[in-house]
Amino acid sequence: MSRSQMAFAANNELALHVTDPAAAESFYTRVLGCEVVSRTTDCIALRSGALRLYLLRDPKPGHEPVVPSFDVPNRAAALAALQVAGCTLVPIGPHAPGEHYLRDPHGVLFDLIERPIEGAPNASL
Repeated sequence: MSRSQMAFAANNELALHVTDPAAAESFYTRVLGCEVVSRTTDCIALRSGALRLYLLRDPKPGHEPVVPSFDVPNRAAALAALQVAGCTLVPIGPHAPGEHYLRDPHGVLFDLIERPIEGAPNASL
């Protein structure tokens, strides 16, 4: 599968799976100087320059604690195409029941975020 068949765009976002988002927020804001962008019980969004961090409540993470992501114009189509290419689905966690990350054929875990991509060769994927 070539890049021209599917549109992906890098983003500056990381999901950080933590047992206590409020405690993690304290560290990232006080020590690292991040700014809180939004907050729910299960997710605290932070910003530091171009980097976005999402502190996700996950009492017993079933996968890596840090998950990078890519933007795609159509998440469902990209999930299906990536499974054909050898990726496997991995449950995200209790804050997103029924949703999945992907593990590539080399063991790397990542997420897809559905967003429009300017100039994408195939905006339907």
